Amino acid sequence: MNRELFILLILCSVFLVVGCTEDGTEPAETVTPVETVNPVETVTPVETVTPVEEDTSEPVLTPVRDEAAPGETPALPVNGETVEVMIEDNAFDPATVNIFTGDTVRWTNLDSTPHTVTGATFGINNLNPGASYEFLFTDPGTYEYYCEIHPSMEGTVIVKENE
Repeated sequence: MNRELFILLILCSVFLVVGCTEDGTEPAETVTPVETVNPVETVTPVETVTPVEEDTSEPVLTPVRDEAAPGETPALPVNGETVEVMIEDNAFDPATVNIFTGDTVRWTNLDSTPHTVTGATFGINNLNPGASYEFLFTDPGTYEYYCEIHPSMEGTVIVKENE
């Protein structure tokens, strides 16, 4: 009988252990709490734009001239007009211009280095690349000019009295 009682106790213990652990549910897993993190706000940089003033000035018109053959003086512009002289390859082009009193000559530096336009009664000491200089001729005569930086650069403006 002892033996039967002993087996019964073991069986009850086994059923008790098995019955307590097998209730039809999975054993609970250990859950580690997760820290809540607020999302980072995304900031898109905005480019600052500086408004540009609109140019309301009248456009400068350049007269159409008859093209002269190399070495010749171009035709005279119409009274009160502007004649263009380009500074390019260390030279004034054209080197000689014929205009009337009341006309303007505009020198534009197309070279990559500064130049001057130096005459007895007109001129500019530093004409940077891309810059222009204008002079209104009111008196007839022949006006010689040159570049102080490059003395071999010479030019002439011949001003005739209006007809």
